Amino acid sequence: MATIVYTSGTTAAPKGALITHGNFVGQVLNVGAAYTGVVREGGNTVIFLPMAHVLARGLQLICLANGMRIAHLSDPRDVVPALGVLKPTFLVVVPRVLQKIQASAAAAAARKHLGRVWVAAQQTAVEWGRFAEAHDADPSVRAPLGLRARHAVFDRLFYARLRALVGGRLDYLLSGAAALDAELSLFFRGLGLPVIEGYGLTETTAPLTGNMPDAISAGTVGVPMPGTSVRISDRGEVLARGVGVFAGYRRPADNQDAFTDGYFHTGDLGELDELGRLTLKGRIKDVIVTVGGKTITPAIWEGYVEGDPLVAHAVMVGEGKPYLGGLVLLDPESVTAWAEREGINDLAGLRIPDDGCAVQIEDARLLSTIGKAVSAANAKLARSEQVRTFVLLLADLSEANGMVTPTMKLKRTAFTERARHIVENLYAESRSQA
Repeated sequence: MATIVYTSGTTAAPKGALITHGNFVGQVLNVGAAYTGVVREGGNTVIFLPMAHVLARGLQLICLANGMRIAHLSDPRDVVPALGVLKPTFLVVVPRVLQKIQASAAAAAARKHLGRVWVAAQQTAVEWGRFAEAHDADPSVRAPLGLRARHAVFDRLFYARLRALVGGRLDYLLSGAAALDAELSLFFRGLGLPVIEGYGLTETTAPLTGNMPDAISAGTVGVPMPGTSVRISDRGEVLARGVGVFAGYRRPADNQDAFTDGYFHTGDLGELDELGRLTLKGRIKDVIVTVGGKTITPAIWEGYVEGDPLVAHAVMVGEGKPYLGGLVLLDPESVTAWAEREGINDLAGLRIPDDGCAVQIEDARLLSTIGKAVSAANAKLARSEQVRTFVLLLADLSEANGMVTPTMKLKRTAFTERARHIVENLYAESRSQA
């Protein structure tokens, strides 16, 4: 046994995972072999996750074993200012960081009265990203001349500056811990900053699957790591076996349903395509069954809404209810910046509560803006999967408050428990209006 690492407890009480020396060494050898172009001698990275997190520990070992330099920062807010000095060759981030970079670039362009130009640049980057993925699959594929010309212009105007902002040496961004919107991935690919999305758990000693540098597929979390096997159960659950899969939980009772035929039950829903790439569909424990018997996976709608930079987290509710509702947690920094851009100086109630609870925001302008994101998300889904009513909330989204994990995932159980009265009021108000 090397260590006991506790799970983040997003949907249940934390469990002590028994990680062996073999788990760590297996990941060092196999991940290092799969990503020789990323973890390499002469390269360097920045780790700002706490070292109690298995991803940070595994990443450190992989980098050290391959001759890389590592800088540790205790506060994620220090990362962007430090990138110009540290000049990393790759960086592990969560999707929220990428959303904020994109939103900051849009805000900077708007301040210079280049908002429309930026919109065209953003669309061009996404289009370029699609052609880059097609080129990975077939090197004979080339982008049209017009696209190449637009990309060259926008590279001088915007893209090169964004690459310089992150140090100017960044070859790849590695994204995990939460679902990454496919269009956001394509956008960064178009900037010249390819995003390698992966997937793993505490119980798999971090990386279980990942996109390969020369075969990135936006919207998937890639193929199983070397030394790892993944299969999908009859109920759609992702099952895993391999060098990184842990020895079991500290409490014997937690192991009762953890394994089947040597495969660990991840608790995640997913699908494998014909090339063996995994696409995640949400957590089994998060599935909602409405009063009409409809079974809904909330992660899809939540992911669409969370693509809006003003939204920190979206939570679908509706267990045992006649229809679905949504709790939309605002990102205070992004909302403040949005209000400044819009010339709004009277946002009422925009104060983070200090009592650990969530407060409802009734501002009509914010409701209208977020309502567009909710409507866009609904339009992509079947009627039975659409959210009929939603509320905007503000809460202290700090790890110290017990609302999020070190990788900024929302602790769903803790949040919904604190917001129970808001959910009850949501449906009570809808009934009274009906």
